Amino acid sequence: MNKNLKFKIKNSPEQKAYAISVQGDVQGVSYRYFAKKTAKTLGLVGWTKNEHDGTVSVFIQGDPETAQKFIDWAKSGSPMATVESVLVDTAETDESLKEFEVR
Repeated sequence: MNKNLKFKIKNSPEQKAYAISVQGDVQGVSYRYFAKKTAKTLGLVGWTKNEHDGTVSVFIQGDPETAQKFIDWAKSGSPMATVESVLVDTAETDESLKEFEVR
């Protein structure tokens, strides 16, 4: 019975994806690794990577309420980060994602 419930949740139409750009002093301060820890704790899948312009990109996928918790976390980030802005756009879901990774 629990397996069926998990299956329904995983394939729920409520799954949403978000592309996030984090600006500020967010590279070299473990932002991506804290993002991975936070996403995994929340049960989100996706990825994060440093960009050449000094920002950090994040792609998260999960239920909207949980995703909002991650977005709220992203506004402060890792303890040593100084986040200036967090830009969030909706994105297409990616069914191939099974976990959250640092790229």
